[in-house]
Amino acid sequence: MATAAPDQSTERRQRWLLIAVAAGVFVAADDQTSIVTVLPAMIGDIGLTVDDLYQASWIINGYLLGYIVALPIVGRIADVYGHARVYAAALALFMLGSTLVALGPGFEAIVVSRAIQAVGGGAVVPVAMAIVVDELPRERRLLGLGAIAAASEAGALIGPLWGGAITEWIDWRAVFWINVPMSLPILVAVWRLAGTRRQHNGIDWLGAALLGLALAMLTFGLVDDPNGPRPLAATVAILGAAGALGLIFWWHELRAPTPLVRPAMLRSRAILAANVTSVLMGGGLIAVLIGVPLFVNLVLAGSALDGGLTLMRLTVAVPIGALAGGWLGGRLGLRLVASVGMLLAAVGFLGLQAWDETPSELLRTVPLLIGGLGFGLVIAPLSAAVLQRVDEEERATAASWLTLSRVTGMLAGAALLTSSGLGRFYARAGTIDFDSPEFDALVREAEVSTFREVFLVAAVMMLVGAAIAWWIGRGDRDGVNEPWWTIS
Repeated sequence: MATAAPDQSTERRQRWLLIAVAAGVFVAADDQTSIVTVLPAMIGDIGLTVDDLYQASWIINGYLLGYIVALPIVGRIADVYGHARVYAAALALFMLGSTLVALGPGFEAIVVSRAIQAVGGGAVVPVAMAIVVDELPRERRLLGLGAIAAASEAGALIGPLWGGAITEWIDWRAVFWINVPMSLPILVAVWRLAGTRRQHNGIDWLGAALLGLALAMLTFGLVDDPNGPRPLAATVAILGAAGALGLIFWWHELRAPTPLVRPAMLRSRAILAANVTSVLMGGGLIAVLIGVPLFVNLVLAGSALDGGLTLMRLTVAVPIGALAGGWLGGRLGLRLVASVGMLLAAVGFLGLQAWDETPSELLRTVPLLIGGLGFGLVIAPLSAAVLQRVDEEERATAASWLTLSRVTGMLAGAALLTSSGLGRFYARAGTIDFDSPEFDALVREAEVSTFREVFLVAAVMMLVGAAIAWWIGRGDRDGVNEPWWTIS
């Protein structure tokens, strides 16, 4: 009996640590999506109008920019200074940003505050994954990663309802104030429960600056106003500058004594395949997250609440799929579960091809449930494929790059949806005679055709992702030293 107590104590600590880090992920994810229902109230309060909608969108874009710029460097900082320390610091920064948003007097201050909030919130998920791999035994890691993914998706699910309810009952600023008392006990718990392992290597600050600038240029190049787009030459120049900075960053990393990311790490077939799959997954996910509510609002003439409730049929299935993916990945193999997940997401998008002006409840539900389950299944296998193949001191860095790949895919998907998708709709609508007695019906027909094209492109992306996901391997570090051009 004397030898059993330490094991029970360790298991209890691991269980509470997993609950704590998952809770932090939940709070950060909740804040990412609650802004969707908070934004209309914010616009009027800070002096913007409906005509300023594109400008107001930078309240969201500012968060996205801070998120993707911070991810790589925060992962490296966590590997150097200790995962628990940086997790706690990230939550503290998230709380600071939330406070500044709640106090924000105007548009510019809120955009900057949202970026600060994103730096903290963006660090939480990859560092949480690294803590799980550090602290849990091998046989529980996949389930732990599935729990982190489920917490993230559950937070994203509840966010719009959470933000809308608090804004309706209290005030939009209360949505951000409440992040402070929610995050503080989580910060303390993780600090006390997690280990304090750390390295003594340096941080490649020049590489971080180059990468951050490249990602910022990419963001500005992809995000454009569909009503008044910039000249094509300007967009090409911005994207070209982003590409050039990316090449300079890679050249620097090959020569840096302590690189931000080891280029050799991305030569692993499994790690490269996981990141490419994550990009495609992000592009498809943003297509459905934006496209479904818009379809309900525009084609079906539903309210914003109707759009959110319809989308919940997908988002409620994602955390279920995430937990199932963690459990099944250790039994059936990572590549099989990930590929099946991407195929299910493709089936869901293909099911949306049948949506018209009067889809039945069954047709509105089944494709979204299948797609949400598919998206969830992919998350834990991709994370495990990466984290099992890197050294302990690189886990937060590797997890950050995987999350960055997904967010970059979402950014690119959103940009294509708002530029190419809306552009094709405007082209169709421009051919309709305004005086036609069937004008409204013809416009809805053009909208349906445009959405179907978007969903079809997303389905093709998921099919490509299913093939690439097979390259992540079975798991248990199989093929750890194999280059990307070999297939096992």
